[in-house]
Parts: sequence; C-alpha cells; structure tokens
Amino acid sequence: MTLLDPGILAFLAAVAIFTGFVKAGVPALGGLISAAMALVFPPKDALGITLLYLLAGDVVAVSLYWRQAHWSELGKMLPSIFIGIGLGALALQFLDNESLGPVIGALILFLVAMEPLRPYITAWAMRRLNAVRYSSGIMAGIATTIGNAAGPILTLYFLLLKIDKHGFIGTAAVFFLIVNLTKVPVYAYLGVLKDYYLLSYLATVPLVLLGAYAGRRFLVWIPQQWFNRIALIMTGVAGLWLLLRAF
Repeated sequence: MTLLDPGILAFLAAVAIFTGFVKAGVPALGGLISAAMALVFPPKDALGITLLYLLAGDVVAVSLYWRQAHWSELGKMLPSIFIGIGLGALALQFLDNESLGPVIGALILFLVAMEPLRPYITAWAMRRLNAVRYSSGIMAGIATTIGNAAGPILTLYFLLLKIDKHGFIGTAAVFFLIVNLTKVPVYAYLGVLKDYYLLSYLATVPLVLLGAYAGRRFLVWIPQQWFNRIALIMTGVAGLWLLLRAF
C-alpha cells in the first residue's frame, strides 16, 4: 500500500470534509459524493472507497443525533431495505453499475418533479403508507448497493412524512450506518473493496470530523423551511448528475 499522488489525496481530503458536512447537515447531498468519486476512480473502485468515507461519516452523525432518530420508522423500513440490498448485489454481479445510474437518476428526477403535487401525494400515500414505505425501502436498498445513491430516495420519503430537520438527520444517520455496515461483507465478497486505497483513506478520513462540525453548525442555523427546500433541490441535482454522467 502506498499513498496516491498529491492531487488525488487533495481530492480525497475534500471528499472527507464534504462527507462529514453531508452526514451532519444535509444528507440529501450524499448523491454528489458518489457521483464525484465515480468521475475520478473506476466505477466499482469508487463504490468501495465511497463506502468507507460514508461509514466514517455515519459513525460521527449517529454519535451526534441518535436521540432524534425515529426508531419505529427505522424498524419498519429495514426489512424492505435488506431485500433491496440483496437485489442490488445480484445486479452488481451481472450488470454494469454505470448503466443503472441513469435509471436511478431518472426515477429521482420524476419524484422531484412531483413536488408541486406533494400535498395530494402525501394524502394519497398516507392511505397506503405500508406500500409506499415498502417500495421506497426496496428502491433505496438497490440504489445504495449499486451506487451509494439511496440518499435522494430516502430524502423524498422523509419529506413525505414531514419529519423535522433534527429527526430527519438522526433517522438518516442510524439508517445509513446499519445499511452501510450491511454492505461491507457484500462489497468484500464482490471484490469492490480494494486495499490499494487503504493508506490514502486512513490519511484523509480524520477530516470527516471537520466537515461534521461545519454541518452541525449549518443545521442549527438553517430554518426548517429552507432545509426542506435545499434537501429537495440537491436531491434533484443528484438525480440529474446520475442521469447525465452516463453521457
């Protein structure tokens, strides 16, 4: 194991800071991390490296916000998430994950475009909450396995439930820590995790703490209405990026 060249190390340092900020401040931005990593590293290598940074961010975020998590909602979602992870693992074996990115991106953009209809969609979904929760969980499980891209789907579901910003962050933190830990043996079995990058990761991952500090300050400062708007806008950006990066 050797350190990567200085330019790549600087990029990974920025990723570490941004990951901490995302995990402690605006989870909807998580899709941008995965998309940026895929532009610098081979696609499946990027999946493995990104997972390691996300796990570090998850640990920090859970330590800060676990008390605000909606534990009952997490318990209801996890079974469908695990089904989605299994389906995503199958897809990674037989399909190029890059070809699946545009599909996820198109789905996210479609859901974001439905925002003007959210009051009506919310009323409809609340009458079918189990079905919506189950389908969101499966889609998020597939998306997180093939592209570390469950954040936008989870964001839209939490906005649908009208969870406040602290509950949003806490629930997302615990959710992703459980899900990302589950993915470690899956990625190891599929050969996605590479020890070639380990030393560079260890050199930069402490910067996650710096980003988390900034993210926590941001969350305290931003009003709930603007938090919702930024989460929605950045979800759309992440979906567009997933869709366009194939071209």
